[in-house]
Amino acid sequence: MLSPRLAYRALEGTNTKTRRLAYLTAIVSMLRRSSLGERLLLSRLVRWSQEHKQHLASYWVQTGEVTSTRRNSAGARYLHLAVTLGLIAPISGAYRATRMGLVLLALNDHHGVGYNPFFLAKVERLFYTYMLLERDADILLTITDSLLKHPGISLARLQQTFQEDFLSRVSLKIELGQDSKLKQYLLERRAEVREWKNPKRYAEHIVPPRLNWLLDLGFLEPEQFKRHRYFLTEAGRRFLETLPRPGGKFSDVTDEWLVLDFWPSAAGGLLSIEPLVEWDQIDEINRQKACAQLLVETFKAFQHTIVPKVSLTQALFYLSVKLILEHRMGAAPEHLREWLSSPRTLNGRRYEVRFSPQENASYLIATPV
Repeated sequence: MLSPRLAYRALEGTNTKTRRLAYLTAIVSMLRRSSLGERLLLSRLVRWSQEHKQHLASYWVQTGEVTSTRRNSAGARYLHLAVTLGLIAPISGAYRATRMGLVLLALNDHHGVGYNPFFLAKVERLFYTYMLLERDADILLTITDSLLKHPGISLARLQQTFQEDFLSRVSLKIELGQDSKLKQYLLERRAEVREWKNPKRYAEHIVPPRLNWLLDLGFLEPEQFKRHRYFLTEAGRRFLETLPRPGGKFSDVTDEWLVLDFWPSAAGGLLSIEPLVEWDQIDEINRQKACAQLLVETFKAFQHTIVPKVSLTQALFYLSVKLILEHRMGAAPEHLREWLSSPRTLNGRRYEVRFSPQENASYLIATPV
């Protein structure tokens, strides 16, 4: 039996001030099709925060507010988080939205009157859960494993035990992993964490922000959260139970799981979207019927030149989310990649994929027929 293809996923250098995921959406929204310098972007973020002060006041908790444009302020910390999460990128002294940031914007572009941005929409919960697992699973799941084992655990206890729990996870990955480069990196990381002079101080910048992200995403019971006790919601527990468990020891994710199994697990477990029809159970007529209009939307959202082409990565992610939320179809990006690898003619347009050895260089083209 093959060992799981393990990886190390962690957002290093997080800060305790970055507690509300809504600020990340706000940052990406401010960039849209343009670039902004740090000072101007921070100024706009402070203004956005002030405009939504009452919305934050009516949220479950009021932590994570941006109030200053100073370099070490919460706003600057959110910019750093948006960069490390892959939503924005610094280019020539300014920030621009990345391809994934633009996917978030395209998906999250419709809100009703009185919308409170701090209560994340389903599309944001799906998007951020994916992105955080892809980039922060080793830290995030260290915490959720503790929540699974110790319902109602306190913040003090979570912070007190984090170093030991994280080291245990890293040691198991060293034991189970087969990639020599990964093992060497994990050995170095383990040595660094063992040398923390003040583990509690380190944990203050690791545990509280992630507990707040889990609250935003629907993993934690809000009323208990306000009492500083942490219980998983039934939906959160249901989703976490679908994660791979290498060696039966801890929760983890793999690239293969993220591109295939994450989507039905998140839709049915975390978002309670039922019934969800698996892609392989959908006949060709209904596949084409669902995708025809969504492909038009995809090109409208992501085609930025006169040439009728869009990034394949953007297209597949956008289509997967839309098919789940609007059609209750469990189509993972890998399913759609396979389906579109053969040219499809829909509503007078021929869609073809141009694959590249570099994942981000592959694209989807549309030509009239």
